Formats: sequence, C-alpha cells, structure tokens
Amino acid sequence: MFLKSLLLGLKKKIGEPIMIILTVAIAVATFVSALTLRGSIEQSAVASYRALSGEAELEATLEDENVYFLTEDNDAYRALQAAVEPYGELYGGYLFYASIGKEEESFAEVYATDLDTLTRYNSFSILSGEIRKSRTGVILSERFASEIGAETGDFLTATRYGSSQRILLEVTAVAKGEGLFAETDALLAEETASRLSSLGDSVKVYNRFFIDLSDEKMDNAGVDAALAAEAIQAAAPRFVVTSPVNDRNVQVTLSYQSTLLFIIAVIVAVLGAILIYTAVTLVMKNRVSVASLFKSVGASNGELTLYLLGEILLYGVVGSLIGIAGSLGVSAIFRAITGSIVSIAVGWLPALMGVLFGIVLALLSALIPVLRLSLSPLYDMLHSHTPILSPKPLPLVVTGGLCLLFFLWSAFAGVAYALLLGVFAFLTLIAFLFTLVPFAIKGVSHLLCRVTEDRPLVGKLRLAAVGAKNNRHAHSGARLLAIAVMAVVSVAVLLGEAKTQLNTFGDLFRADVMISADREELTDIALETSAEEGVSGAYLAYIETRCALEGAEGNTVSLFAVRGQDYEKAFRTDRFGLDPTVLKRGKKAVISGGLALKLGIEPGDTFVMTVDGVQAEFELAAVIDTPLTLVFTDLSALGGKANVCLVDCTTEAYQNLTEKYAIKGAVYHATDAFDYVIDLASAYFKVFTIFEILVFVFAAIGYLNNAIASYRDRRREYELLVAAGASKGDQLKIVLFENIIVVAVAAILGAAFSFALLFVVQNMLKSLGLYFTLLG
Repeated sequence: MFLKSLLLGLKKKIGEPIMIILTVAIAVATFVSALTLRGSIEQSAVASYRALSGEAELEATLEDENVYFLTEDNDAYRALQAAVEPYGELYGGYLFYASIGKEEESFAEVYATDLDTLTRYNSFSILSGEIRKSRTGVILSERFASEIGAETGDFLTATRYGSSQRILLEVTAVAKGEGLFAETDALLAEETASRLSSLGDSVKVYNRFFIDLSDEKMDNAGVDAALAAEAIQAAAPRFVVTSPVNDRNVQVTLSYQSTLLFIIAVIVAVLGAILIYTAVTLVMKNRVSVASLFKSVGASNGELTLYLLGEILLYGVVGSLIGIAGSLGVSAIFRAITGSIVSIAVGWLPALMGVLFGIVLALLSALIPVLRLSLSPLYDMLHSHTPILSPKPLPLVVTGGLCLLFFLWSAFAGVAYALLLGVFAFLTLIAFLFTLVPFAIKGVSHLLCRVTEDRPLVGKLRLAAVGAKNNRHAHSGARLLAIAVMAVVSVAVLLGEAKTQLNTFGDLFRADVMISADREELTDIALETSAEEGVSGAYLAYIETRCALEGAEGNTVSLFAVRGQDYEKAFRTDRFGLDPTVLKRGKKAVISGGLALKLGIEPGDTFVMTVDGVQAEFELAAVIDTPLTLVFTDLSALGGKANVCLVDCTTEAYQNLTEKYAIKGAVYHATDAFDYVIDLASAYFKVFTIFEILVFVFAAIGYLNNAIASYRDRRREYELLVAAGASKGDQLKIVLFENIIVVAVAAILGAAFSFALLFVVQNMLKSLGLYFTLLG
C-alpha cells in the first residue's frame, strides 16, 4: 500500500521533480565520465609500459641512461645475452623517431625488430592487410594511418630526423590500436631501421631489451623467477632488471590527473548537493498539504519521512540511469575531440558506482528539507506558506571564521599537510560563499533602493532591486551560480597556467639542435660539431627535469646548467630577466620567483638539490620572473658532466649532423623535445574544458529552475503590477533587471572567491612538487 500510494502521488505530480532528476542525471554523467577518464589514464599508463614488453616477464634497461643504443657486437649486449641464456630468451628492439608520410611527412614513434620474434612475445591484431617479411614493409597503427591518410598498399617516404637519406616504404598492414600499437605509430624490420640509421643492412641496433623466462630452463637451473632475475642482474651489472610494469611509475603518471579529477568530483558533488537541496525545498513546499493530510489521518513523523524519502529515492534512480546514458554520450565526445590519446569506455563498475553516487547524493541532499517538513507540527503545516528559510547571520559568521582559519593555515602549511588542509580550506570557502551570497544580494539591492529613491525615471530598477532583495528562490540559485563561476574561473586559470609553462619550455632553448649521447663522447662530439659547416656554435649543457629538492619527497624542479660564458648563446635567458654574470664565482644558482617564495628563501640563502643522485648545495644568487620551476647554474661549478650538446646551425647542417650522429646519439630539434608533450597535454586540456562546460550548464539549469519557480510563486504580484498600469514589457524589464542584479552579484562574488581558491590550490600543489605561480 505504501508503494502504491507513492506511485499514485508521483503520477499526479510528475512535472515537479524534473529538476531533481535532471540534476542527478548531470551529476552522475559528470561523475562517471571523470571516473572513467581516470581509469582510462591508468590503463594508458600501464599500456605505455606493457606496449613493448608484451608477455615478457622482465625488462632490462641500461643503468647509464645516456647510452643511447647497443649493437650485437657490443660487450654489454653480449654479457646480457649470456646472462639470460640459462633462464630464458632475450628479445631486443629499437625505438626511435622518424618522419613518415605521403607528401607532408608526420612525426612518428617507430619500433623496429624482427617480426617473427615480436609476435612471440607481443602479439597484435591486424585491421587490414597482412604480416609479411619485407625489406620495405611497414605496419602502421590505426590512429597514425588515419592521421596521415594511409591505407594498405600505399607507398610512404620515411626520413630519420631530417636525414638526406630517404627510403620508400610499402604499407603492408594496418594494426588495431591495442598492445604495441596503443603506443607505437609504426613497426619496421630491423634491416629497414638500419638503413634509416645509415648503418647498413647487416647491423642490428637495440635500445629495448625484454626477457621471456622459461619454466623448463629455470627448473633445470633450480631457480624461480625472482632468483633468475637476481642472477641475470649479477651477471650483467650494467643493466637494471625489473618487471616491465612498475606500479610506482604508474602512480607518478596518475598523481597530477587524479588530483584534478578529485577536485572536479568534489565540485560536482557540492554543486549537485546544493542544486538538489534547492529543488527538493521547492518540491517540499508543494507537499505541505499532502504532509498535513498524512498527519491528520495518524501518520507518524517516521512514516512521513520514509514516504518523502521514497519519492526522492525514485527520482535518484531514474536520474542515475539517465546519467549513465548521458556518460556514454560524453565518452563519445571525448573520443571525437582527443582521438586515441584519451580513449574512454564506460564499464559496468563505473556505471554501478555512478548509480550509487546519484542515489546517495539525492538522499543526502534532500534529507534536511524532508526532515524540516516531516518534523513540523500539524498546526504549523496548516498555516505554512513556504518552508524556505531566510538566511541567518550566525552561519555566515561561523563559516567566515572557519574559512579565514583554514585559508591562513593552508598558506603557511608545510608540504606534507598542504593537500589535506587545502581540501578543508576549499570546502569552508564554498560554505562561506554559500552563506554570503544572499546577504550580498540584499546589500546591493538595498543600496540600489537608496540610490533610486524618489526617482520616477528609474522606478523599474527600484522595483527590480526590491524584488531581488526579497526573492529567496533567486538567492538559492545565485549560490549555485557563484560556486560554479568560482570553479570555472579557477580551473580555467589552472589550465592556462599549465599551458603557459609547457609553451615556455618550448621557447627556452636558443639552440636549434640537441644531441644526446654517451657522456664520455659528448666532449668530442661538441668539438667535431663546432667545426661543421653551417654550425655557429656547439655548447655542452646539463639538462634534468626531475631534480629533487631537499625538504620533502616529491619536490622536483628542472635544472639547466651551461658554462657562464655560453648562457646567453644556449638559452634565451633575456626572456627570464637573467643576468648570467651573477652565476660566476662559486656554486651559485638562479631560480624562479614562485619557487623561491614556496621555499621561503631569498638571495644569499642556500638550498640543496639532488643532481645525478648526489646532494649539492647551492647559494641563491637571484630570482627570475618565470612561471616555470627552473634552476639555472654554471656547469663549471656543478661538479658533474654534461649530458647534452646544444647546437646552433642551419637546416643543411642539421641534416648532416643527423646522418653523422644517428647511431652515436639522438639528434633532434630542440622544439621536438616538447611538441609531443604539448600535444598530449592539449588533449587533456580539451577534456577538462568539457568538464568546465558541464559545470557551467549545471549551474545555469539550476538557476533557471529557481527563476521559473520564483515566477510561478509571484504571479499574484505580477498581476497586481499589470492591474496598476504596468505593461507586459514593463513587467518583463522588472523581471529581467531583478535577475541581472542577482546574476551579477553571484558572478562577481564567484570570480572574486576564485582568487582565494587559486591561492589554496597553489599551496595544495606543493604536495606534488608543482610550484605554479597562479596569482603572479
């Protein structure tokens, strides 16, 4: 009978809960999309480590990362091969970059190995064509083939880093974008790669090594997989033997994205709760007569509460199911915008979590309005006009005090507590804004009433101000709008700052070409390169983007070092306001102003960094104006060796250097080092921009719902205006001005509070080692 009564009631008033259902649907769609994206990023991170290793149990990497390659006749390679032989089989491949295309060549990540060997430890599926041995064959990933418009049977020109040597490749197959081809654009035979590397067809080159352990061989040797790995490591000490998938690497990859998605999830939950609370309050107003009737026939407070919560439960279930369907559409939009870089698919687990999220969000958000109605005495119900409460000053004072406390606390918090305190500061900031908005609207409206007093020409504005001051529906919508504006502005600035930092990295190098090779050979390479025709300068430098700072785990910055006399030639230091002369005489360094602020140091103070695994103390000589977390120092005082050669040269010289040093080291344009990262980051920026749009739509719909509810409740007021001589146009202007006042106040407060939120986020990011100067 209880369920039948509930369903009969819903049948009569199906139009009322549309806002609750729509809010739950949008909240669930956004939540599930964020959850699915996080899972997709995790899968991508795992895939990036599994892509080449396939089914191999172990991966062997050179301990000295500056060694760019090994050939079959290299002693280190032979030692590794001999160490693996008693326990399994060793597979090798060559990962490099090339230009592949029909007319306009495209940047491609290429893997070269023997195809028969590859299919044994890293199988892949063909979309079109066939796998066959060919000296000129190439297999393309589905994404890359689509990007360059290539099909099976097409002929493409391939160039290794702009070398003058070009070869013609035939597309023998197009592979599905999974496994190896989830990360790699093209697959070549070893001999084809040798020709591209100017080595000749008989030379095999490797820079990736994978070990497939054999149970039979390990049984014969009397060892298990762990002991076999230790034995291989001991026999080939130049290599580090580990599992291909490193959980720590995956977590590092996910840390920044997870933090952003967590913030988005909190924003969605808060906005959804506020909007559902407001919508349920409006619905409860229309349930006063039903509630009084229930109590008149003997229903208890608990029975009435269950009845009303049962109604909200149904709204939550319906809205959640609609939200799951909406998340499928959102995932399709993501795939269309980002291509295969960010590919998401909604699974059953995120869908189930989304339904639970929607139901819990609806019930918790509706709890206060439901209890307020069900616990009201019968006499009060019979004489009640609206359960919407007027704002009280006490919550404003309490939330304001807590906000100030956490705001200041987060500003002075250490790195270890920055994230936790930032979350509390963020929540109290939203609570303070929530309680402040109605008072701000009342204050602005009161001021407008005073200004327009006894001025007939602005009578409509005065009526609008009076309406805005007393329109409690609009106040509820304005709260949601203010919080949304704060969130949208803050995330936009955060994404803009991240993009600025990435772009600034690309503009940092004055050099045209970077050569990365074995440190022992770099000095000779620099001398040889400086004598090449078309080369105006070659400078040894040390570049490291993950140098650890003393103080807390995870604090890392970018270190750039070159000899003092070469700074202006190697880096565009003038863009950062850097005077290289301050680095002379001693182990001095220059760092960015934002980083100095976070470290709490000034010129003359010292700080400690870990460079090449060794702690080094530097004296801060000066600070520079840049959003990047950079540290500049003199290579002569660094105490370490250069790890890169920076070259200024012409295009012709670049081609000659590429051909000459193709096997000694990696030769590439300075911009190439960052363009790929910038493109990848741009895809994530697009994803988070869509989240911002969803948040804005969320708030706009919520405010519109409150505005419509306000218009319905005040029909008699508007009818009196018409009876007093106001035209429909006058009435429209009054309503429009009233909403403009409310929206303007909410938007201004939201934008103003976004700076406070950015300050909190700026301090939260310290826990990740990110020092963004979001506020200048």
